[in-house]
Amino acid sequence: MRVWFSLRRTWLSLELPILLAGAGLGLFSRNALILSVMLIPVFWLLHERKDRRTPLDVPVLIILLAFCISYWVSPLKDWTAEQIARALSGIGVCYALARQKEDLDLRLILYGIALLSVILAGVGLFTIQWVPNKIPMLNLLDWIGYLPQLGEKVHPNVFAGNLALLLPVSAAIFLWGKGRIHLLRAPVALLTGGLVLAVLALTLSRGALLAALTSLILLIILRWKLPALLGITVLGVIVWLIFPSMHSLIKPLYWFSSAKASLDLRQALWQRGLWLIEIFPLSGTGMGTYGLAVNHLFPMPSPLAPTSHAHNLFIQIALDTGIPGLLAWLACLWQCTKCAWQAYRTPSTVPWWIRASGAAGLGAFWVLVFHGITDAVTWGTRPAVLLWAIWGWMILVEKVRASSLKQA
Repeated sequence: MRVWFSLRRTWLSLELPILLAGAGLGLFSRNALILSVMLIPVFWLLHERKDRRTPLDVPVLIILLAFCISYWVSPLKDWTAEQIARALSGIGVCYALARQKEDLDLRLILYGIALLSVILAGVGLFTIQWVPNKIPMLNLLDWIGYLPQLGEKVHPNVFAGNLALLLPVSAAIFLWGKGRIHLLRAPVALLTGGLVLAVLALTLSRGALLAALTSLILLIILRWKLPALLGITVLGVIVWLIFPSMHSLIKPLYWFSSAKASLDLRQALWQRGLWLIEIFPLSGTGMGTYGLAVNHLFPMPSPLAPTSHAHNLFIQIALDTGIPGLLAWLACLWQCTKCAWQAYRTPSTVPWWIRASGAAGLGAFWVLVFHGITDAVTWGTRPAVLLWAIWGWMILVEKVRASSLKQA
């Protein structure tokens, strides 16, 4: 019996590293992805019953049922199965994080995510499929397209949308950090966030960049509340008043010429997505089959128009899992947002990294929703596991917060 408990404890200590490694390797290897998914129920059975429960259990169960229906109705079962496997890998990472012990030092996660954001930003320079001439004045940066490409090319919107989720972490460390060591921590966090923001700018992803910048404004308001809100309001009024006179000066910076065409295309995709939801409200069309369904039922006016996904996160989830799956996904988002808010509102007597983690979560969810209005790159894509990891992190933050308040 002692040998069994020792082996079980050892395996459970490896749960998070193994599933994280599986999710990472699964980006490139389908076999690694399948293996990591197969290990998820093994780890679940090894946990005691009280450790299996999380606030996300009911909505995740509904999502799992929606996956089964999605696979059943899908005309592209191999493709749907792969997308479901990626989502299951993310759910496994989410639960592995949520089950960590209350005494875990959240600073390790904060610093680890900040480091991950820098690594991803650096990798992005050699993997992004750069789009030239999107912003006229930035044509001087065409040299970046000559960097060597490593592996498969990644669409800049997909990369930027997921990288933007991590930017609030560096900002939260900078704004909420305390102690003598913060004199060193602050500039490092500022440099980290600056590097991530620079790569986001180079991707020329309008939605991701705006979502990232507005998330920084949100964090500043959360940090300094009324003074920050008043200052930002005054600055906004000043910019609005002088904008007409600056119009001719900053016109070369605009990417509005292509933005209008992009918005028109997105509106057409959204409308077709809503039509499909009316036809398949409960089952959806099957994960990853939006393009096929649109081309057969509601073809785009231009055959060259991209129809791989709906370019709206909420419409896309409803199409992939049906309206019940969307409602369950929104329930997960609401629960994790509530955890992040409670951590942010924790009294200042608890360690600073609890409030910083909560603020970072709120900033990430702002990016998710803001960018999700015009794109769906955090669902059904290879790096979509990142969002599930953030959700698991927020559940863990709530556990650590409750434990800290009991000890205070």
